[in-house]
Amino acid sequence: MNAAENVAPPWCDAAPDGAGAPAAAAIWQLGPRRTAPPAGWVFALGPDGALAPGAGALIEAAPAAAEVLISDDVTQMDGCGALGLKPAFDPLLLERMDYAGRAVFFRAGVLGSAALAALEAGAPPATLIEPGRRVAHLPYPAAIFAAPAAAPPARPASRAPLGPVAAIIPNRNSPRLIRAALAAILAEDGAPAPVAVVIDNGSDDPETLAFYEELRREPRVRVERRPAPFNFAAMVNRGAALAEAEFGEIAAFLLLNNDIEAPKRGWLRPMEETLAAPDVGVVGAKLLFPDRTIQHAGVIVGHGGVAGHDLKGAPESAPGLAGRMAAPHLREAATAAAMLVRADLWRALGGFDARAFPVAFNDVDFCLRAGAAGWRVALDPRAVLLHHEGVSRRRPLSLSRYLAHRQERAALRSRHMTVGRIDRFESPWRDPENLTPTFRMLKTLPPIRF
Repeated sequence: MNAAENVAPPWCDAAPDGAGAPAAAAIWQLGPRRTAPPAGWVFALGPDGALAPGAGALIEAAPAAAEVLISDDVTQMDGCGALGLKPAFDPLLLERMDYAGRAVFFRAGVLGSAALAALEAGAPPATLIEPGRRVAHLPYPAAIFAAPAAAPPARPASRAPLGPVAAIIPNRNSPRLIRAALAAILAEDGAPAPVAVVIDNGSDDPETLAFYEELRREPRVRVERRPAPFNFAAMVNRGAALAEAEFGEIAAFLLLNNDIEAPKRGWLRPMEETLAAPDVGVVGAKLLFPDRTIQHAGVIVGHGGVAGHDLKGAPESAPGLAGRMAAPHLREAATAAAMLVRADLWRALGGFDARAFPVAFNDVDFCLRAGAAGWRVALDPRAVLLHHEGVSRRRPLSLSRYLAHRQERAALRSRHMTVGRIDRFESPWRDPENLTPTFRMLKTLPPIRF
């Protein structure tokens, strides 16, 4: 068992990403001075690992409910340290990749004799976390490693889809866009194949109307024309109700913007598999701009006092926090531009709030209400779609639209206390105002969080 002495890690003058050993040293300055290993806890950092300054006292001070702690860490590479920041405990991510590494601490008595022996023999600690254990995140670089550990092979986590999927697509004119959006759905396989409902908001373009006539011969598509003042949330709600009326039992609704395009087939099945994971009620997709930079990789709740898209403008290959863009993982919210929702959850929450959030933040509000009701929100980066953001609604910003947007922002802030909120699936050391991950310093250590 590793109860290693603290070590003084070598610094480098500057870390390329601004989050290396100097940042770790600055965090350690905020921690306690005690250097002894934590009493009442067991861990195995391995022969190249050591407990970091102040870590023992912080671990000992963990809430009594915490049975397991996953901490941030520092890995020395070529004389420089890479600071490994992590989200709150993410069991979905752990299914496919060991983002926790060896910086895992178990309260004494949590591990049985066989698990304790496995830990001492070098088993990945995360594989020893039993379901139902209270796992918390210590946002402090509590462990120092001499070199990156070899990543264990990804564990498959395939699940059967829940059942029939109905796509809901609001539209007005935009014939090229709605054709591409419907093609993205109709090209997907399934048993049964997904169906689609188009809720039209007063199209008058002859090409669009001619396309709707063509769709009368498509048994998997329904179109309803409802000229009315634009209310995206109300259109989605109506589409969900119509889907169940027209197609019978639906297991999940796929909310889809009309400016979504699929670069290749096979994107829906991963989202369906992730939606079938325990307690997952919402799954978002990875969305790219046409130039293949990221448009959406999950929502950061608290950005700008409301919410913003993680990694917006970053390269398609950006790894994200703890490398999580390589696998399905949990988020607080995702965009409804491409969002798969369990039908029973949709009905339980009454769909989108079309009165408070007719245009903006209806998806964030829904996700946060789902989380408050005990459901999980996920992002599946295996589902990659193109998003021609805003192409179908390029209108000059009027005073009424500006005031309406301000009212929606105020409603989200009031209902979900988003001003100053730290998204639990982000690191508290990340600057939430920068959509490209940027380290920031805090005046005090953030608390351990579940």
